Amino acid sequence: MNIVICTTPIRPVPTAFPPFGSMSIIHSLRKVGYDPYFYDIDGLRPKLEDVEEFFRKQQPDVLGISAVVSTAYAYTKKLVRIVRKVSPKTRIVLGGNLAASAEILHRLAGVDVCVIGEGEIISANLFPALEKMIGRPLDFSVLEGIRGITYLRPDGEMAFTGYENRVPPEEVFKPDFALLEKYSKIENFLFDPAARVDLVQDERFQKELHRKGKRGVVLLTEKGCVARCTFCHRWDKGYRAIPVDQIIDHIKYMMKTYNVGLFAFGDENFGSDKRQLEEFLVKVKPLDILWSSSMRVKSITPDLLKRMKEAGCVSLYYGMESGSPKILEIMEKKAGLEDNIKAAQWTREAGIFTIFQMILGMPGEDSKTIAETTEFLKAVTQDCYQTPRSLMSLNYIQALPGTAVYEYARHKGLIGKSLQDEEAYLITISDIDAADDTKMPNYTDYDNLTLRSWRRRIVMDVMRHYHAHNKTPIPSFPAFLWRLATNGITDTGTHFNSGLSPEEKQKRMGAEYDKGGYFNLQRDLSYDVIVAYFYPIRNLILGAWLIQNDFRMSSFPKFLGHLRDWVRCRLSPPKNGRVEAESLRALMARLTPPQLTTTERSMQSLREGR
Repeated sequence: MNIVICTTPIRPVPTAFPPFGSMSIIHSLRKVGYDPYFYDIDGLRPKLEDVEEFFRKQQPDVLGISAVVSTAYAYTKKLVRIVRKVSPKTRIVLGGNLAASAEILHRLAGVDVCVIGEGEIISANLFPALEKMIGRPLDFSVLEGIRGITYLRPDGEMAFTGYENRVPPEEVFKPDFALLEKYSKIENFLFDPAARVDLVQDERFQKELHRKGKRGVVLLTEKGCVARCTFCHRWDKGYRAIPVDQIIDHIKYMMKTYNVGLFAFGDENFGSDKRQLEEFLVKVKPLDILWSSSMRVKSITPDLLKRMKEAGCVSLYYGMESGSPKILEIMEKKAGLEDNIKAAQWTREAGIFTIFQMILGMPGEDSKTIAETTEFLKAVTQDCYQTPRSLMSLNYIQALPGTAVYEYARHKGLIGKSLQDEEAYLITISDIDAADDTKMPNYTDYDNLTLRSWRRRIVMDVMRHYHAHNKTPIPSFPAFLWRLATNGITDTGTHFNSGLSPEEKQKRMGAEYDKGGYFNLQRDLSYDVIVAYFYPIRNLILGAWLIQNDFRMSSFPKFLGHLRDWVRCRLSPPKNGRVEAESLRALMARLTPPQLTTTERSMQSLREGR
């Protein structure tokens, strides 16, 4: 059978994160006798006309689309139309988080089958069944016996066959980078560690000559998640730690084959299995590598961080998300404000780099919760050697299918209730940059301009506090302008510090974080000028800044509407605390009416997420 597995563009530019999902599906299909062609559209970034020519020549019997994120909908629909045009007999299967919008994909985009959850076992069952249907209509009596898929029945109802079993930890796929060499651009996934700000500020990388010339790579040590945050659209149910010996073997292979010296473990729950972590630290330390990952704030202790540093850890990232206890409860973070504060303090004391990632604009966000987040960021950044602008990643919440936030937006009428309304929303959020705050729904009681002012206001207030706390001398305005002119426009992450050596400047530089949208750091040097010289009139400047930005980015009718709402909000300010401090999932469980049809019941299982 002629099978093509393809990716979809995830971020504005290709990233170093390998397409593990597609690679695992190909591995699974090879085990049952198939040899799929891998078309890494995300890595190769072909033009649409090139994509069309590829499928005109390839004529696959089955196309498997890996749509990892819901923001890939617009491209996915274009891709399906291209395939339907030039290869009309191809059966189209889609997996990934976009499959949470299965009904839209079936009815409006033209996808035949959606894979729900982990696809390894499902694909090994589905593709042999589809092979027997080549040249014939879909056999629904066969499809209904394959767990983990959705499809449209002959009566027009959408069916979901229920979740398939999870992949056991010992069978989690070991990624085969030879696939990337053969079908993609391997250089996309072997990055230069010297471009990472977390690594260049680590003394081991700076001073130990044997680390020069090494490359970096992203690997995984686990599958699934221990949490159920109400904004997260991850499918995997439960958490499985990959056996340590399997991880170590792959690290050694990457070191030998690709000269890798930095391993960025792309996990969100690194170390949640305490026994696995302890075994890992013992076995990874003799390899003398440097590495980074992400952990939960409740998984760490000062002693553990010390031992992780000794075993090669250079940076850790946490899903702190907010400095407001109320918002943390709405997010269902299962961690409190004190946990976030301790994690920040202990990580700094251990000499491990981090960036504070915040999500703004959740349902229930108000002026009080924003003030709490501001105070939290002041506290955790005031003693760092970099100024806060280089350490804060502030993003607005985006409603993604399969989350309680998305269902809240539907309930409030922010997305609409018809399939066409939902599709229009998915197209709006497709391929947008994290810094673009003009396309997000407003889940709060505040007007759009006030909502969009929060990120800028937090940055200014936290930076001002940092300089006051550290008694930073402020140069004369002409001297500041001269330094900008002589040093160029490059943001070094420092503010008002003179006499820096080249090595010190390098510590504060990190272009890697600008690539791919992992972090939304505020690189605009206007913040420095406002905080240093015009802070007393910051509200006036911020208002003008937002209005000109909205005029440029929004249609004229929408711009006028935002101005009208801004005036109304000034005359009648919203009251704080209208959304209670409880899990948004629990709230939506109470508000969601009974589902009556087969399609509604099937979609409800997907809308609830894992």
